[in-house]
Amino acid sequence: MTAPATTARSFRLEHRARPWTTNAERRMHHHARADLVAEWRHAFATLARAEKMPRLEQVIVTAMPILASRRSRPDVGACLPAVKAAVDGLVDAGVLEDDDPDHLLELRFTAPAMGARDALVLLITEVQ
Repeated sequence: MTAPATTARSFRLEHRARPWTTNAERRMHHHARADLVAEWRHAFATLARAEKMPRLEQVIVTAMPILASRRSRPDVGACLPAVKAAVDGLVDAGVLEDDDPDHLLELRFTAPAMGARDALVLLITEVQ
C-alpha cells in the first residue's frame, strides 16, 4: 500500500502599492531606499502573520506585479528590489528560516498585469 500523495500548500499575499523597479532604485538616495525596503518588509511580514502562514522549509515564490496604469510599464523582473524586500518580510515573519538557496528554491516573475489598483502579489508555494 502506498502513502497518499500530499498536496503542496500555497499562499497568496497582496500588498497594494506599486512595486518599485531596479531603475528607480538606482536613482534613489540610500536613506530613501532603506525606508522603502523597511516599509515593504514590514508590510509582507504583517500580511504573512495575518494569513497565519506556517514555517515552510522550501518554497517557490512567484511575483506578480499589478499596475493600475500603463505609464512606464516595467520589464518582467524589473520589480526585483521590491520582491527581495517582500521575501525578506517572509523571513522576518518566520515563514522562512532564510532566503538562501536551501529554502528559496526558485524566484519567478510574471509580466506586469493591468488591474484596478497597483499591487505586488506573491504566490508562495511549498515544495515537498
